[in-house]
Amino acid sequence: MNRFKFVLGSRGLTNSIERAWQVAMRFGISPGRMESRLMALADTVLEYGAAPTLPITATVLDRNPEVARRLRDKGVELPIHGLVHTDMALLPDEMQRDHLRRAAVIFERHGIEVRGFRSPYLRYNDATLQAVEDLGLSYDSNLAFYWEPPRTFADLSAEEADGLARGLKFYGPATRAGDRSLPRFVGRLVEIPVSLPDDEILLDRMGMGPEAIGDVWNEMGHMALEHGELLTVQLHPERAVILEKSLRKVLNLSRQENTFWVATLAEIDSWWRARTGLKIDVAASPGGGFTLATPAPSRIEFRARIPREGAEEPLPMGAVVDCDLRPLVGVSAVVPDSLKLTIRDLGYFFEISEDRALYPVYFDELTHRATALDLIGACGHPLISDSLWPSPYRAAMAITGDIDCLTLGDFLRRFLED
Repeated sequence: MNRFKFVLGSRGLTNSIERAWQVAMRFGISPGRMESRLMALADTVLEYGAAPTLPITATVLDRNPEVARRLRDKGVELPIHGLVHTDMALLPDEMQRDHLRRAAVIFERHGIEVRGFRSPYLRYNDATLQAVEDLGLSYDSNLAFYWEPPRTFADLSAEEADGLARGLKFYGPATRAGDRSLPRFVGRLVEIPVSLPDDEILLDRMGMGPEAIGDVWNEMGHMALEHGELLTVQLHPERAVILEKSLRKVLNLSRQENTFWVATLAEIDSWWRARTGLKIDVAASPGGGFTLATPAPSRIEFRARIPREGAEEPLPMGAVVDCDLRPLVGVSAVVPDSLKLTIRDLGYFFEISEDRALYPVYFDELTHRATALDLIGACGHPLISDSLWPSPYRAAMAITGDIDCLTLGDFLRRFLED
């Protein structure tokens, strides 16, 4: 892979030179300088009752195992960030599998338990996901998701707009216009979105200062709260000191009552698997309507929701939903599991039936996630839903940052390793 051509294509010549100099100045000959930043980042997040998730490149871990173990002992989650820092999507399928197998061996040799994976540059393809699944990992976190905060991005300079456009072109993110920032199943993997704009776009590409970056992340946090979504803040550890106040500005939202559940990606993966596996029963009520006959497990709340109106009310066991159709999404037996998981990802419950007349929303064929979201969202009839996040939280937040270098030598090796 021509790493220089790759970097130049994604950033442009001037930005690439500036970026290389900035990054080089953030590392030392030994890992001490970066370790202090990593520990500072971990300590900041720990103050809020959580820990960060810091994907680390396997060769970097192999050269610096003591640093990795000290982070692990502090509670930091360390997923695989590739064998080396290369674009996985450009590698042949078998080479991707080989990279991940070799990376897993390094993690195991140094006693680092691993549950998930994030690709360098967030670049991946179907073969990457299959290799991650075949390795037996539980989650993947590569889906870039652009929030487009309207207030803080209302008046960008030409330079800022150009930097943002370059970053978005490079990552090709999903947008809130057609989707929601929520985990979703891809095969047996839970895909956990990564929020953009991240620190790299805001600081290095757009040239924003720490205060402005804090404002952007804070606005994204309010957007997540409004819609009950996941905000996965991406802050590369080499910028942890520079952007500490920016990070605290969004983390402070979690100190308001019943707002954010701050968790590692592994904790989010475990929660998502538990809640999407939940099934419920409803029965016709003698006086009309339908009764929920399933008790809510710990930290789960049921609601009767009218998607189109946004209205909802708590639904304890035995409560009656006043409606004439079954308050569930109907699906035909021929519908694939992927669509059923999409329905659960969105917080609703499905029932397998061939009688479409019983349901306000019915699917009898493969339907794209966005289409399913639109059809359910247009429903004016009550549907039973569950809380997307552990009660009483309204949204979720994860603090992540990739470790692809701990020393200046690591940084220089990135241009040589494949």
